[in-house]
Amino acid sequence: MWLDAGPWSALPANAHLIAISVFGGYVLFGLKLAEHFMRAAADKMPLRRYVVCFTALFVVLPVLGGSMTAIYLMNGDKLSPILALQVGLTSPAIVQSLIIAAAHSMSKTAAPVARATQ
Repeated sequence: MWLDAGPWSALPANAHLIAISVFGGYVLFGLKLAEHFMRAAADKMPLRRYVVCFTALFVVLPVLGGSMTAIYLMNGDKLSPILALQVGLTSPAIVQSLIIAAAHSMSKTAAPVARATQ
């Protein structure tokens, strides 16, 4: 089986840590949902938009938390259950910082913009 070799072999033995980080993603979803109810009525989006956003968050946040933990485990890092929960809670911030760093790096290597000739 393909999970028996390479970095994938760490995943079945640590499925409990992945489950804990998925739970952290659901906790983060609950915090986002609570944040919605704390907003003033003038600051809220239309109901349809919230349904779409929260449905996406309900799926994406736990998957993101579990994926980040799986990546750490495949890298050979040792995680405790509390650290797996923390990764599940902070995985959106981790991914956001990785995207910003990649964009910043790409902007430095991009070709300069030509000025208009006068």
